[in-house]
Amino acid sequence: MKDATPGAGQRGVVLVVTLLVLLLLGLIATTVGRTNQLELHMAGNDEARIAALQQGLGAVDAVLASATNTPLRGGVGYRVCIPDSPDATCDEHTLVVAPGAQPAVGTLDVAVTRLAPLEDRIPVMAEGRASSTVYYRLAKFEVQVTYDATGQDLGRVALAQGVLVRLSTTPQSGGGDP
Repeated sequence: MKDATPGAGQRGVVLVVTLLVLLLLGLIATTVGRTNQLELHMAGNDEARIAALQQGLGAVDAVLASATNTPLRGGVGYRVCIPDSPDATCDEHTLVVAPGAQPAVGTLDVAVTRLAPLEDRIPVMAEGRASSTVYYRLAKFEVQVTYDATGQDLGRVALAQGVLVRLSTTPQSGGGDP
């Protein structure tokens, strides 16, 4: 009679199956780790992009807070920049940005460009105020902001915002150019 020891022909099969399961678990753990690292990097990039956008929008708000930053002198295309702007197309470098809007790191470049002459009317008004379009004229400007802090891994943004400045020419003010 033969020796009937259970599992005599299966020596090492359990070891091979266990090693394959461990290899599969190791691959899954490596994939999960890489995915988490990639998602963390993406979240950091998104945070830097949002911070740069907020810095740029803050600069736009700081420029629009002062009426002297939208000058009525010059014609269409007249461009006013901040004093240390590298932009060679500026007509003057007198644009003032409030100190609170200046970034602690990175570079900020701001310019305001005149887009249209004063003769334009307000584009759309509510029916109840439609008669007032006779007494107002507009100056159109574009505020352009570029904030770059990529050297500090904090993002970069370039944005432009259009602005309509309403100029009163009521009969009481004498009409004509302000």
